[in-house]
Amino acid sequence: MACYIDHNAIGEKHAACAKKCIRSGLPVGLKADDGRTYLLIGEHKPLNNELAEYAAKKMTVEGKVTSRDGVNMIENAVLQK
Repeated sequence: MACYIDHNAIGEKHAACAKKCIRSGLPVGLKADDGRTYLLIGEHKPLNNELAEYAAKKMTVEGKVTSRDGVNMIENAVLQK
């Protein structure tokens, strides 16, 4: 999320950096097919260790979608493998 919001870093060219940032504990986001970006949160815990390997890859996540003040989030997110 940090690199995306700061300088629109996305995709395969940014995957190595994204993995490093995710593993270091920075917030994880998902860019959906509809163009929206979602902050991903587990059940009251971060999902960084689980999600780092999926940086810049297509994946499916299920969870409760919420939004407030323009921020979108998928809460209780579960990666569908």
